[in-house]
Amino acid sequence: MRFLTGAASKAIICLLFLVLVPFSAIRAESVAVNQGKVGTTAVKSSVAASAISELLRCHFEDPALSAGSGTAASKSFKSQLGRFYAVRQYIPVWTDQRMIVELLQAVEDARDDGLNPDDYHIGRLRRLYGNPSRTPAEQVGDDLLLTDAFLTLAYHLRFGKVDPESMDPDWNLDVSVRRKAIEYRLQQAITAGRIREALDELRPRHPEYTQLKKGLALYRSIAKAGGWQRIPEGASFREGTTDSRVPLLRKRLRASGDLSSALVDTSNVYSAAMVGAVKRFQKRNGLEVDGIAGPATVHELNIPAADRVDQIRLNLERYRWFIGDIASTHVLVNIPAFTLQYVENGRIRWATRVIVGQPYRKTPVFKADMQYIVFNPQWVIPPTILAKDALPAIRRNRSYLDKKRLQVIDSNGRAVNPASINWSQYTGSNFPYRLQQSAGDHGALGRIKFMMPNKHIIYLHDTPTKDLFEKSSRTFSSGCIRVENPLELAEFVLQDSAKWSRSAIESAIASGKTSTVWLPRRIPVFLLYLTAVAEGDSVLFRQDVYSRDSRLLNALDKPVPEYKIESCRL
Repeated sequence: MRFLTGAASKAIICLLFLVLVPFSAIRAESVAVNQGKVGTTAVKSSVAASAISELLRCHFEDPALSAGSGTAASKSFKSQLGRFYAVRQYIPVWTDQRMIVELLQAVEDARDDGLNPDDYHIGRLRRLYGNPSRTPAEQVGDDLLLTDAFLTLAYHLRFGKVDPESMDPDWNLDVSVRRKAIEYRLQQAITAGRIREALDELRPRHPEYTQLKKGLALYRSIAKAGGWQRIPEGASFREGTTDSRVPLLRKRLRASGDLSSALVDTSNVYSAAMVGAVKRFQKRNGLEVDGIAGPATVHELNIPAADRVDQIRLNLERYRWFIGDIASTHVLVNIPAFTLQYVENGRIRWATRVIVGQPYRKTPVFKADMQYIVFNPQWVIPPTILAKDALPAIRRNRSYLDKKRLQVIDSNGRAVNPASINWSQYTGSNFPYRLQQSAGDHGALGRIKFMMPNKHIIYLHDTPTKDLFEKSSRTFSSGCIRVENPLELAEFVLQDSAKWSRSAIESAIASGKTSTVWLPRRIPVFLLYLTAVAEGDSVLFRQDVYSRDSRLLNALDKPVPEYKIESCRL
């Protein structure tokens, strides 16, 4: 949160860049900075400490100022800042020069996480280098500004800068308790003088986050070096073909590390080595891996390195939203990657392909606990599909019911003759029946579904349309997650190799009976949206299938809001 003084003529100056007059001003001393000497003026401690503390108290406790104007965000942050100072009885925080230097270093390090040091006043500090505050009022302003930078950076590293609910109202990972607990940790860090170390501990430690940071550094270096040239549109590159664009394609593949620089080739021939390089690129970018550099592949190749930098930055932000609060054993579905991972004790034990919701019926982003499995499930058409698909289709032609093997069931569970219903009078909101599909290989849910009760009526399930898993882009469902290998997933989540071996699961399915099996313990399922992830030493990019990246990037790049410091004699 940025600070401004109430009077423009008395702008509060914060000298953070290696120099600041100690607020306690207990003794006069010289502080060596960059091999120079900056002298401080001796001030009687009893007078200075009292004056500064009273000004800090006034800033937060003056009723006239508390009722002042400001955005909801600025008032909320001022309240948080007030709590922080009240705990320490309004004693100034930044009385140790070493703490200030550590804070500066931590602010500079924030760039490596895709954050902007300007949000924590770094630019202002550098411009004002060499102008230490002299009056108690200026020292109060500097203390507030330093604490603002410290708290803001701490929360951004731990929870992210952008509120995930502002991007997606379905987000339901509650971290409110942890947000309050962090204030105690920060107070302890100040007491111990562990500023940079404490901030580093709040940074996500997950290997994927760390590796994605390395990817950010790599793509920044590529962008700084000029990136890569655009490959002109034209015929698809196939092995053995000759094309004047081949040298440009070869250079592009070398720039991203997909083609070895040691390979000497200056020809216009699209060689077998280049086919292999293109396959590697296609795999990393979620494309069909065929070695043919067609329009889709060339489009991805032409995305500027600077755009990839931003893509990594916004996904580092997404990681900060959840990675510090994810259970060691969980199921993670990455919507843009069309993948499901079963993670056990922090390690990926198994992964499979999935199908997710169509762009106009998006799979929501949220967390729920998987609680039970249903073998041979019957499918009751959910409200959205009923209103938008089933009822309109039945009104056009009642054969839709036979084609989908649907029964009409009343509230007492009895089958109803479709011919007895006046379909034209019903919509999704007043339909008094349910449409139910019998279990079997023909059923929309296949032979098994994984239930994680939630308000969206979203779950994981088998599917009869296995051929769709061969597509590189798999947005075909109405929101639920279709799993390519559901029986293997069942083995993992049931966690009982003796009672629920693969053969036992197959026997339960072969019986044809609908049965429910409760998991021995609930397993968190995270449905997430990540368009850049780390895998080993590589960054995997995925298409923004729901067009969410640009909005998040705008929010991430938006400067932190400013509000005025209005206090006694400030």
